[in-house]
Amino acid sequence: MKRELYSELRTIYETTDADPHTFRITIKLKDIVDGGLLRSAVDLTMKRYPYFCVRLCAEEGELFFEDNPAPVPVLHSKERTVLGSEELDGHLLAFSYWKNRLYLDAYHGLTDGGGIDPLIRTLLYYYLTSFYETELSTERIRLSDSPVSSDEWEDPARHEIPAGERLLPKWNQDGFQLEDGGIVHLMPDSVVYNIRIPEDEFMRFNISNDGSPAAIAALLLAETIDALHPEAGAPPVIAMCVNQRKALQAPAAHQSLVGDVRLPYIRRMRHLPFSTRTTCFRGMVTIQTDSDMILEDIREYQELVRYLKTLETYSERKAYCTEQMRRLSGCITAIVSYVGKAGFGDLEQYIQEYEALPSTALPSMHVPLTIEMSALHGYFFLNFIQYFAEDDYVSMFIRKLRENNITYDVLNEAQARFPRVELPI
Repeated sequence: MKRELYSELRTIYETTDADPHTFRITIKLKDIVDGGLLRSAVDLTMKRYPYFCVRLCAEEGELFFEDNPAPVPVLHSKERTVLGSEELDGHLLAFSYWKNRLYLDAYHGLTDGGGIDPLIRTLLYYYLTSFYETELSTERIRLSDSPVSSDEWEDPARHEIPAGERLLPKWNQDGFQLEDGGIVHLMPDSVVYNIRIPEDEFMRFNISNDGSPAAIAALLLAETIDALHPEAGAPPVIAMCVNQRKALQAPAAHQSLVGDVRLPYIRRMRHLPFSTRTTCFRGMVTIQTDSDMILEDIREYQELVRYLKTLETYSERKAYCTEQMRRLSGCITAIVSYVGKAGFGDLEQYIQEYEALPSTALPSMHVPLTIEMSALHGYFFLNFIQYFAEDDYVSMFIRKLRENNITYDVLNEAQARFPRVELPI
């Protein structure tokens, strides 16, 4: 069955070797992964998610997904995969395992963290019940024989959205750029520092300062950059990723539905008390995540798709989307993305760590610094992802944690193994 693309188009036209728009989710289990049981669990799981069993095709300049009958890959490896490749039978999603770590690689043109979360729950349910030969709660678990709702299939971004009115304009001025003037030396792969913060303590700090986990992380990151570049001509601007499903009233949609809010740390904020600065950031988040604001972003995307349809060739569409992204990237210094608290219920007792590593939320060669947050087992995990070797920024960020008496551990430093992608275009 062929499926016309819509939400997926911009991501596909923006994909490059330097910026593959992929992500890897790593789940560290308590015991060594059994490859045979994982293979069985994946096969059961994918019966429930047929819209992820696809390959990308191109025909007369048009792109579409079609059913992919080949089994979704399960590899005994910790190395990066190449999604869409012949080795993976064209699949845009793959599983790997190494020792006690389970990896899920996916292409952002296929889905995002909100779309893949139900699949992860199903997979863990089947694998863990089999591995431990135990009964676990099926609450919030989509079983392989349960019906697939049309709400999961349909793309809510296609629905007509009437013109609205923004509560305030989105930040579209220049943001400070880390790569300007050789401040950092960009490289094609990223370094990741995994920082762990006790959940109870961090939440008390958030509440006492009128903040939220993502807003506080964004503020600390902005202050980190500002402290290192106090004389910069443009302010640090942190983009925070936003799930658009609530505004679209489509909680079950599987497509990649991620927007952003932009948080400028203007010079005047330096002299405000910390709690007032957090109130400023949280207020900007509240206003920009208003449903009307998010729907305006969707409506602008619909206008983009209409314009793309007037362009005759793939290269024209790619050039246009690349230029649009270049302009957007010029407004942004760094990114914070919070996938939320895992909340895996009965499954959580068998999981030690959970992390999501994107190749980037925006082009890595333009926005080379991202904090990807998750929460599990009473801890926040902050993956400090940078596309440069200098450690000034992570060191200053840690200093900001210490200045605010926030307990932390740096668990490790590693090179990310997010997947590559091959597209048939």
